[in-house]
Amino acid sequence: MVRAWQSLTAEQDVAGPITRCTKDLATVLSVMASVGPGQEDPVTFGVPDSVARSDFTASLAGRPLAGLRVGLLSGFLSNAIDAETIPVKQAMDNAVSTFEANGVTIVPVDDAVYDAQRLLATLDTQRFEYRENLDRYLQGSDLAGDYPRSFHELYTSKDFLVIPAQYEYIKTASAIDTSDPAYMHVRQDIADLESTLSATFAQHRLDAIIYPQQKRLTVKLGSPSQAGRNGILAALTGFPSVCVPAGFSPATADAPIGVPIGMELLGLPWTEQKLLQIAHKFEQLTRIRKPPTNGHVDNNKEQASTSRFPASQVISAAYPLGVLQ
Repeated sequence: MVRAWQSLTAEQDVAGPITRCTKDLATVLSVMASVGPGQEDPVTFGVPDSVARSDFTASLAGRPLAGLRVGLLSGFLSNAIDAETIPVKQAMDNAVSTFEANGVTIVPVDDAVYDAQRLLATLDTQRFEYRENLDRYLQGSDLAGDYPRSFHELYTSKDFLVIPAQYEYIKTASAIDTSDPAYMHVRQDIADLESTLSATFAQHRLDAIIYPQQKRLTVKLGSPSQAGRNGILAALTGFPSVCVPAGFSPATADAPIGVPIGMELLGLPWTEQKLLQIAHKFEQLTRIRKPPTNGHVDNNKEQASTSRFPASQVISAAYPLGVLQ
C-alpha cells in the first residue's frame, strides 16, 4: 500500500488554508477567481473593494522576499525526536534557510498561547455546531435518494460504524448544540485569540507567520487518526493561510518518493495577495513539489479511512465493530 497524503481535516477546510500543498498555485487561483460570495457566509460579503478587484494570478511574481519579516511559531514544532518528526523539522530548517538566503528576517514567536494541541482541545466549536449543521444539510431540498434525514437517524441506524477516534466527538455532539452556554464562552475565547494574533503581527512587524502543516508525517491510509495537526490556528481565527510543499521524508518501500511535508504561511485578514506572492516565490525558489506516483491501494483499508462506512463491508481490524448508543 502506498503511503498516501491524507486530505485536510474538517476544521482546516472550513476557514483555514486557502489552498493545498498538492496543487500548483496558478491552478488553484484559476479556480478561486470563479468563486463568489457564499450565501450562508456573511464574512465573504465584507471583502474590501481593493481585494475584490485584485488579480491574484497576475500579481504572483510582484513581490520580492528581501525585506520581509516572517514569524516562526515555536509551539507548532514537535519536541519529539523520531522518524516521524525529524523530516518535518529538517523541512522547516530548509525553508528558514531559503527565506534567510533571500533577505527575509525570521522572527521566533514563542508565545505560549500558540499551542496547537491546547487550542484544538479547548477552542474547537465543531462539537457544538456539528449536529445542527448536519441536520440542516440532510434536510435540504436539493438532496435526493434514500439516506438518513438527521444526525440521530444516521448514528442510531446501526447501518454505519463510528470509528474509535471519533466516538467521543460524536457522543458529545449528540448532547450539545450552539445554545449551550459553554459555546458562547468558546466563541469569546476565539475572539480573544484573534486579537492576540493581530497583536503578534503588530508587535513583531510581521508580514506572515510560518509553521509545518503538521508536526508529524502524514499517517498511512487506514490509520485511526492523525496526530500533530497544526491547521487549527487558521481555522479558529479565519486568518488566511496558504500551504506550500516544503519537503519529503526519505523514500521507503510504501512511500517510493517519500511522504510530502507541507508548510503553512498565515497572514492578517485580507492579505491573501501578499501570502500568495510569498508562497509563489518560495515555490519558484525551491521547486520541491513532485507529482505523486501511482500505487496499489487496498480497498478494504481505504474504506476504513472514512469517518463512517456500511458495517456490512469488510472492516479493518483497526476499527472494532460497534454502533453509537
